Amino acid sequence: MRAHLSAFLLVVTIASPAKGESPPGITPDVLSRAARESAFAAHVAKGDHERAEGRFYDAAAAYADALAIRHDPVVSGRLGVLMVHERPSEAAELLLDAIKHANTSPTERRAFSDAYEAVRAKGCWVDVILSHAGARFTIDGKPRNELGFSAFSLFVLAGEHEVRASLDGYADAVRTFRAVPKEDVRIELILKLRAPAGIEPGSRVPKLDERPLSLAMNELRLASTEPTFTKQEDPFAYEDPPSTQPAATQKPTRGSLGAGPVVVFGVASWMPAVGVVAGGSFRPNEFVSLGLEGRAAWLTTGVGGEPISAMTAGGIASVCGHYRWAFGCAIGHVGVIRVEPSSDGFKSEVATFVKPGIGGRVGARFVLARNFAVHGGVDLLGLSSGVRIGVGQRVLAETPPIMIGASILGSWEF
Repeated sequence: MRAHLSAFLLVVTIASPAKGESPPGITPDVLSRAARESAFAAHVAKGDHERAEGRFYDAAAAYADALAIRHDPVVSGRLGVLMVHERPSEAAELLLDAIKHANTSPTERRAFSDAYEAVRAKGCWVDVILSHAGARFTIDGKPRNELGFSAFSLFVLAGEHEVRASLDGYADAVRTFRAVPKEDVRIELILKLRAPAGIEPGSRVPKLDERPLSLAMNELRLASTEPTFTKQEDPFAYEDPPSTQPAATQKPTRGSLGAGPVVVFGVASWMPAVGVVAGGSFRPNEFVSLGLEGRAAWLTTGVGGEPISAMTAGGIASVCGHYRWAFGCAIGHVGVIRVEPSSDGFKSEVATFVKPGIGGRVGARFVLARNFAVHGGVDLLGLSSGVRIGVGQRVLAETPPIMIGASILGSWEF
């Protein structure tokens, strides 16, 4: 019996494949690829199910897991549709990939196109050209282009942005630009070699010794006062004359005219006075602007519960500093506060108080179109004196020498 059992086990051992071996005709690569495709299909199916159930965050996570396995333009488009509102910059790149390459139904292609148009209304494409492949690139301090391409495109939201390219041995190339919805921008960043220690720019370089040939050639080019290559042979060998420098991102001097509603507190009362403000500004560069505006506001209720009206009118001059969408200003005010009792209630005469003052303003600016922006700001003014209003020996209202205002202006920029 034991002999028969030993013979049976020997036959089974010889006939069975070794542990870990693939079935005949199937290579490990085929099995690995099949496993990846199965996992990819499972993530896509989960994303489709979660999206149908309205769980969009879970659906986006499932689509992202699928794309981590391999690229698929249809899945990119589905993920882009879910990211339109939360992360529009990434959504634009995913949707453009889907529009160009996805093989799907006409209905889904229209959904991709509609979502892409919604994103395009929020920003623009920036084509970036770097003088050196492998340079580190950041936009608004965040790294992009990790693969080190010398030319690429990215989508940015409307507003002010800063791009920077850096490479060891070279001075950083920095450019600031303003993104306008649907108006694409081209930016070239040229990295310039730093002069070696002890060598003044423009001087002749001594003997090359044993330095690498590429470094020696760059130093000779830096030291020479004349270009050694034509612009066609080496586009970055030397700078263009000032008159032919590309000016795609240079900002011209801009002016603006605007108007809007204003609410003022401290007009003979702490109740709100409502009115209008209008003015203009001159912006010699992207960081500074000079402004002049006039405003008038009327108290919405009587002073101290009595039939007494009050209003303010005046002019404000401002000097503002800008950084991206935010700004802060020093302001000066010259105006009046006018108090007028009802003819039926009192015999007093109209009183007009001249109130100069100085103060500050903070606010934000949002570009909605190429020549239209919205400004919102809050200002605080210290006046020359406060206002006291009384009837006989009774004081109806007394305000300190402070006036607070808040306004929203729509402006046309030119």
